[in-house]
Amino acid sequence: MWVKCVVKIIINKRAIKMTAEINNVSQDYAKIVQSADLDREINPLCTNIDDMLARLDEFETLLSSVRAESNGIMANHVCSILSFSDNFEELRTRIDNLEVFVGAVSANLNEVERSVDVAEQELNVTDYSLKGLLFKPLKAKLTAPDPAAAQTLPRTNLVAGVFQPVSIYSSDEYFGAAATPEEPQVA
Repeated sequence: MWVKCVVKIIINKRAIKMTAEINNVSQDYAKIVQSADLDREINPLCTNIDDMLARLDEFETLLSSVRAESNGIMANHVCSILSFSDNFEELRTRIDNLEVFVGAVSANLNEVERSVDVAEQELNVTDYSLKGLLFKPLKAKLTAPDPAAAQTLPRTNLVAGVFQPVSIYSSDEYFGAAATPEEPQVA
């Protein structure tokens, strides 16, 4: 029994000591809360939050106007693209025909260049001055060709002594026949 009394006394001393410590801690917290200037510390936070909310409202307004404008632009352009879709096939066909035409012109140009090269070699023209263009062909015609050189002569543009031009494209095949303008009548 006396042990119980001793335990009760120890518990009471500890409770008294704890109560004193709790009072000290609560007084320290009260001093901290009383010394804090809530207006000075919280007002900048409230101001920043209000500023951020205003900027978010401005951004939302800007975003909605951009969205509305882009929807209008898309509606207009999509409609114009869809209305032009019928002409896409014609445009594709015209582009394909133009590519064929360019290929034909390129092939004809290469053939004409080859023919000119053959003619220059036949006439022995290497000088493109007036003297070279006029006198060298005449001089080459007057001199007889050497039989050894005849085997190395390039292909000729002459058939039975007559110049045969390279056949080239007809633009009517690609663009249709050109309309002939009416001649003005003299009164």
